[in-house]
Amino acid sequence: MQPLRRSLIITFLSTNSGTVIQFVVVMILSRLLNPSEVGIFSITSVFISILSIFRDFGVTSYIQREKDLTVEKTRSALGLLLTSSWLLAAILYFSSGMVADFYHQPGIGEVMRVLTISFFLLPFASYFYALLARNLQSGRQAVVNIISTVTYAITCVSLAYLGFSYMALAWANVVNIAVTILVFVCVCPPGTPFIPSFRNLRSPIRFGSGAILGNLINQANAAVPDLVLGKLSGPHNVGLYSRANGLVGIFQLIAGPTINYHAVPYIARQHHAGEPLGPILAKSVGYLTCLAWPVYIVTAAFAAPIIHVLYGAKWVEAAPVVVFICIQAATRIGFSLCEPALLAIGKPYLSAVSSGAGLIVRLALVLLLGADDVVMFAAALCVADLLVLPVPAILMARHLGYSYALAFASLLTSAKVALLCLAVVLGLKALLPDQVPALLVVILLGLVTPAAWVLGIILFRHPIAEEVPVFLRTILPAALAERIAPWFIPRAR
Repeated sequence: MQPLRRSLIITFLSTNSGTVIQFVVVMILSRLLNPSEVGIFSITSVFISILSIFRDFGVTSYIQREKDLTVEKTRSALGLLLTSSWLLAAILYFSSGMVADFYHQPGIGEVMRVLTISFFLLPFASYFYALLARNLQSGRQAVVNIISTVTYAITCVSLAYLGFSYMALAWANVVNIAVTILVFVCVCPPGTPFIPSFRNLRSPIRFGSGAILGNLINQANAAVPDLVLGKLSGPHNVGLYSRANGLVGIFQLIAGPTINYHAVPYIARQHHAGEPLGPILAKSVGYLTCLAWPVYIVTAAFAAPIIHVLYGAKWVEAAPVVVFICIQAATRIGFSLCEPALLAIGKPYLSAVSSGAGLIVRLALVLLLGADDVVMFAAALCVADLLVLPVPAILMARHLGYSYALAFASLLTSAKVALLCLAVVLGLKALLPDQVPALLVVILLGLVTPAAWVLGIILFRHPIAEEVPVFLRTILPAALAERIAPWFIPRAR
């Protein structure tokens, strides 16, 4: 357990160093680009994401969870990655004109053609990433993350400042992947297979064909805002939704890389060892919801001032959208481990069930309500996600040992902490006059909410309190950490 904790902390610290850099980039770009420019790149990114599923073909998940990964299987996985990626790069390039014509936006075609270069490079980056993740090589991955993120930031901001508009994002993406591959080559352990094989592809194809369905539906589900809203009302509203989604997604940006890097390989190891997965999932979900729910509460309650400070006044009209996205995110996170856990136990087809139901309900509600307004659109997606919530709950109970009783117990203490934070946030909102500057509001939130959260995990004896001393010993001097740790340990037992 100790190596896993160490790897989790290293991944958390390294990825969040990158997250801070990326967030600063977003803040700068929000002042250099307008909503329509962001919307053009956003729509294009969705097409790239959907094609990326076929490009990856589930190979990275296969490498992470395969019980007996021989050198030959590894080389075959790389061969499959190269084949699928390079074929799709050609499709991406030659379809760019048609996609641009469909949205009446020539810029979409320009971005797609540049991102074709990324498709030629990505299989190598995905391959090295999967190998390091399988062995929990978080230290090496940290080096890659920091260098590639700094490169992306410098390239993106420089090109946007020079007037490249949305093309700055496209070229920065290409440079980022190229640098990532170079660093991977330097940090990969000796003996890593670099030569692909195009023989014995049956094993990765068999797993990948199952994983690809779930991933495709997931991406289609995530693509609904950009593709459907883009067609219904244009890139301006897509830009607003994208920025609102990005604000709510800050928690996922912070915690997501740590979770994604470890979830599949760790759960797969426990499954292969015959360990019950229910208690592992219950503990993980309890940690996730305890961290995430207060963040979503603050974001929803103070969306306008937060947007004003982070992105500028021209984005404040996205504030009502933020509320609905926060509700979606808060309900989904309790069952967010469903898909990686099903992949880890070798049942990738089942992961498509939940996303498939969500996709159908989302599209049905958007069409039924005629939601071409961005706020109505966000409300329709929120209701849809609430309606399909029982599906992942049933899947986790039946196939992962995460019973309804375990789910209730893991969420109950987190709910108590969240309610305390909600009371504090609403009290602060009622006390603050409307004339208070947005920056001061955000500073007050940054001081008051963490204090309420710490009080909550101690008062309600949330299991996450046991992890706080471990984290403190990692980031603080030993003497200071030992002074603070007793506040958490006795009350958590």
